[in-house]
Amino acid sequence: MYYQSNYPQYYGGDAVYPPQYPNSGPPPPPMAMQAYSAYNVNQYQVPSSGYGNYQHPGQVPGLYSVPVVQQMHQTAVQSTQQPPQVMEMPTTTYLKTMDAHLYQYQMQKQMELMEKMEEMLRRGQDLSHKKAEEILEADKDPKPVLPEKVDNTITEEEIKATVKEEMKRVFVAELMRRQKVSGTFDMTEGTVKPFKKYDQGDPVAEWYLKHRSINVTNKPWDPECDCEYLRDAMKGLGTNDDAIIHIVSSRCNQQRQELKDMFKALYGRDLIHDIKGELSGDYKELVMALFVSPAEYDAWCIKEAIYGLGTDEQALVEILMTRTNDQIKEIRAAYPNVVHKSRVAKDTQFEKDIKDDTSGDFKRLLLSAAMGKRYEIPQNRLEQAVQEIINPQDNQGTGMFEVNYTKLCDQEKAKVEAQQLYKAGEARWGTDEETFNRIFSTRDYYQLRATWDEYVKITQRDILNSVDRETSGNFKKGLRAIVMNIRSRPMFFAEKLRDAMKGLGTDERTLIRIIVSRSEIDMVQIKECFLKLTNKTLWRWIKEDTSFNFKKLLQAIVGKN
Repeated sequence: MYYQSNYPQYYGGDAVYPPQYPNSGPPPPPMAMQAYSAYNVNQYQVPSSGYGNYQHPGQVPGLYSVPVVQQMHQTAVQSTQQPPQVMEMPTTTYLKTMDAHLYQYQMQKQMELMEKMEEMLRRGQDLSHKKAEEILEADKDPKPVLPEKVDNTITEEEIKATVKEEMKRVFVAELMRRQKVSGTFDMTEGTVKPFKKYDQGDPVAEWYLKHRSINVTNKPWDPECDCEYLRDAMKGLGTNDDAIIHIVSSRCNQQRQELKDMFKALYGRDLIHDIKGELSGDYKELVMALFVSPAEYDAWCIKEAIYGLGTDEQALVEILMTRTNDQIKEIRAAYPNVVHKSRVAKDTQFEKDIKDDTSGDFKRLLLSAAMGKRYEIPQNRLEQAVQEIINPQDNQGTGMFEVNYTKLCDQEKAKVEAQQLYKAGEARWGTDEETFNRIFSTRDYYQLRATWDEYVKITQRDILNSVDRETSGNFKKGLRAIVMNIRSRPMFFAEKLRDAMKGLGTDERTLIRIIVSRSEIDMVQIKECFLKLTNKTLWRWIKEDTSFNFKKLLQAIVGKN
């Protein structure tokens, strides 16, 4: 069943996420925002007619070199006149380094977009009717771009003013989209992206040339070609596991959904049923998870955590404490259908199942998260907080923008609620868990960061230290998850992946759940954090801790670099 999804897809919206920048977030913000997905890091658009031959947003080679951007950033950092209003967020030294790296990258991409806008205006083209990918794709076309109109009356001052206005608008639009994806304005990137075209040496292209005498090299992705390749891999005795691994690891989730429909149209067979009959063990569970829509998979993981003997509190915490409001809403919508597949009940309720299977303060914390009602930054407040970057050498505007985080927060409220947390924990005998639940479960990410900063000033303790001292059990785990998630979601998941593989044995279910659910969202950043945390790459840990096809598919998803 298809419904409007807020999980990673390759259609809808205008953002561009290039594979050639493996260690940083997305490129420039979109020119205009259409219907987009809350989990949708890979915003690719598909025409309504037929399969294949859809257009992909392109990526522009840098119009300014990275050293120029680094020099600008270093100059700003070394300047004695630091903007006093910019608030320093509570992060570790390493996370600050990561933030600086992502900041440099974003400046580079803003420079590229600004240059393209100026070029188009000088040719007399109207920016107001252009989308981001239309501007960026021009650099990929070796043919000269003909101007839409000729207007020699526009001055350089007018060009600069128009570009500056457009730059702010698209910057704000992109930040709002990021908030839907992760609750923050942080840049993220997945390791699994929409498959664009069959390159030279692609297994599907080679098979198609050999068996169909048709050369699809450099042609756009076609689900029919993939389905024929998969059908051949499963026919007869034995299974070509390399073929299955290649397809499921290199196609995004929405493309996998199309493969299921096309396979049935071509052969009258159920692709999932056929694959399921060919595989076994953790390898089969991993492949099945990749073929499920993200919201449905999250709902299934929650159902598995609740039903049966015992409760998997870790899975409940990991999912409910890290999903955004819109993602929670999708999970709630998918949950009844997931449960009804193996249960006769007609009125299964998401909240009721959580309530019946948990207890105490932990239950109330989960129910708060399950509502999907955490406050978010409204666009008008964000627009007020976005400010132009000033070159410290000449105090002139650069035409690029950044967020003044202080303006996002109510500082007085942060001080009041920090005092409330202090009185609920450190300043009394016992703990007022209700106060922790109320503040931790509802405030937006930036308000909470400000509150935790104020909390340190009052108590001379980090908020995590107080959570450890004043709470216990699963309630403490839930609060810790909220803090770690809001400070750095990639580091939170990196720690969970490490814990799933360290020591004797492997928690395969957790490994599958995290890698599948984050593969199109922020796996690039998770890998960076994992390397810092363990001094080994995630790819290497998977190699040493898993085996056979399960290992090969996990490695293919996370990538070696």
